[in-house]
Order: sequence, then C-alpha cells, then structure tokens
Amino acid sequence: MQQVDIGSIVPSTRDLLQVITTRRKSMALIALLGEDRPAEDAARLHELNASAFACAEPGAIMQLAARATKTVPMLCLRPALDREDFLAARFYGADGVCIDAAVALDAWDKLAKGARMTRMLPLALASDAAGVEAAVKAGARALLIRAPSATELIARSAGVPRTMTLVAAVDGADAAAIRALRGRVDAAIVPPSVHQAKDFAELVAEVDP
Repeated sequence: MQQVDIGSIVPSTRDLLQVITTRRKSMALIALLGEDRPAEDAARLHELNASAFACAEPGAIMQLAARATKTVPMLCLRPALDREDFLAARFYGADGVCIDAAVALDAWDKLAKGARMTRMLPLALASDAAGVEAAVKAGARALLIRAPSATELIARSAGVPRTMTLVAAVDGADAAAIRALRGRVDAAIVPPSVHQAKDFAELVAEVDP
C-alpha cells in the first residue's frame, strides 16, 4: 500500500448507511471484490444492481473499484485500529470502515467520530457474542457480524436491536447461505464465487427487489 497523502483526502459523497439499511424487509447485497479486474467487476455489478462493494483492505484494488462508478458505495473490511487506518480507507475510496468494538471499545467513540468526520460510516465488527454485546454497548448505528455459517450468524444476532443496521459476513457463503439470511439482516457480504455466477442477477432480484 502506497503512502497516504492526508491532504488530498476528501469526504465521502456516497451514503453507505442509506444503501444498506433495509429494515430487513429486503436484503442489500454487498459484493466483495477480488484482485482480478476490480474495475470491470464493479461496473458489471453496478449493472446487476448490487447495492454496494467491499474490499478486504485499502489499496489500489479498492481505488480502482471505487472509481468505476459514481454512485455505488464502498466498504473497507480491514478493521481500523487507529486514525491512520480509517484515513487510509477513505484515501482509497471507502465510504464505510469497520472498527472492532471488542478490541477497541475504549477507542470506539474517537475512531467512529473520526470516520464520520470524513463522512464514512463506522461499522462495529463482531465475531462472537462478546463482540455483539460490545457493539450494542458502544451505540453503533451499524454492525457487521462474521460467522462460519448462516445458522451461527443468526444465533449471534439474536440480541441486536432492530434499530441497528445489521450486515452479515458468512465465511465461504454460497447462494443458499445468502438466501437463508433474508429477513434476518439488512445486508450481506457476497463473495466472488456467488456474484460471478450466471444466476447472480436472479439472486439480487429475489432478495433485494
């Protein structure tokens, strides 16, 4: 990752929270982009009505994808542990950034405020019940839960208030796992194996009409 020029950072103009807050009446699909052809994939997914994009970390791949469209917001999945992390995410085009509330509970307010100053959405990140509890305690507006299966993710989300925007990230998710989350979460991370499939447009139409 190249050196970040803080002076060139401009606030986000794409509202990730609005895009992924569905009140669980539908489910926004956030396409995870890989290293191969990120700009081309972003353009293709925009045509297929993907709600948002995600990248594993800030860098050239994120930058190419973020610049491929003017309207689709970008989420950075690498947790921000300090100011430099969320500034790097914004520099490369992120409109939302994850913060592990369980690890950085004491720093949540400071990090979340800093992210919001760049008009990014701070999402609390949780991978277990303690993380979910920390996110709720921190008063996060949005929460991303990681789990090894849709069933486990649904169980971990049981204590999440319906007023909190809930994003699901199931390890190795297939289309069936994504469908199992409908009505349970606001949005779901979709891996390349799913969004590159020929029937992805049908999945979008089904869960996010």
